[in-house]
Amino acid sequence: MVARDAVAAYLAERLDAPVEIASFRQTFPGMSRETWMVSAVVGEGAARRQRDLAVRIDPPAGGIVPVALKVEWQVFQRLWGSPVPVAEPLWYDEGIDFAEGRPHFVRVLVEGSPAIPGLYKPGPEGDALRRATAFEHAEKLALVHTLDWKAYGFDEFLPVPESPAVAVAHDFEIWKQHWFERRSEPFPGVTEIVYWLESIMPPDPSPRISLFKGNNGLNEEIFRDGRIVAMSDWELAGLGDPAQDWAFSQGMLGLHDEEETLRHYEQAAGFRLSRRTLAFYKLFMTFKAMVCLNSPLGAFCEGRDQRPVLPFMGMGSVKMMEHSLAPMVGMTLDEATEAINARSRPTDDHREEQGLA
Repeated sequence: MVARDAVAAYLAERLDAPVEIASFRQTFPGMSRETWMVSAVVGEGAARRQRDLAVRIDPPAGGIVPVALKVEWQVFQRLWGSPVPVAEPLWYDEGIDFAEGRPHFVRVLVEGSPAIPGLYKPGPEGDALRRATAFEHAEKLALVHTLDWKAYGFDEFLPVPESPAVAVAHDFEIWKQHWFERRSEPFPGVTEIVYWLESIMPPDPSPRISLFKGNNGLNEEIFRDGRIVAMSDWELAGLGDPAQDWAFSQGMLGLHDEEETLRHYEQAAGFRLSRRTLAFYKLFMTFKAMVCLNSPLGAFCEGRDQRPVLPFMGMGSVKMMEHSLAPMVGMTLDEATEAINARSRPTDDHREEQGLA
């Protein structure tokens, strides 16, 4: 927890001007990292002006995701000024008095909201908004996936697959290693899931090696007037197959007809996604989530991070995900895909709850 006065003093030092904090709040749930929204008045006299900032800080024992915060900072650095819309990054620091020395960075807070009013409104008006939102997201993901990542220096700090043919296997090996290095206990059921996933990995080559966001979609991007003005949360960014961003797009593919949304994306991107690779990533992303949720449990048990939600996520949530995938072990990819689709088809009761019936 960082104190309001400490933030004011820190910003005054970094901005070399008096700072008054007008508002100061932490985003919720924000479990992977602490993100604080700060509205400050900076300067004196005629030079006084409001500055809205986001301060992103590692938790006491590091982030939940097995990727250093500095990597996310470098993503923002390189994307600023590119065709991909992001908030302006200001500075990164660690090992200083502020925030107990924890790694952190500061970026400009972009005007807008991750919430889209009326998105679940029933009827033609809601249908049109959902279609427009899905298409807007598709166009922005196409910008990410077609970016010349080498020209922007992403290969200087992100692992690069040897070729598009091995992009999926490259990503899989990274996360398999994360699991075996970070798991809090043996989890034999998850180990079986890991090797089953490896056995059903589709041989389809990736259309290209792309920068991918890793965590995107609803409630992850900043919208204003129906457009994405900033793509946020790059903590799982990497280089590999672009299909995985659609596999973990936080409900974006459910807003409108999935195939029409993907075709719109493919038209904007100029290449086609393998539907088999996308199906595989829908399973693989659950495994990635298990890695992230279990990783901080060791820090809790050692007393380095005592947030009570950590054992719930690290054990309870992981066990639920394990039970979700375990019945599919032994299935082919096609069989597992059908099982997932059957499970996710909305019932009439669910549609009524969403106000869409």
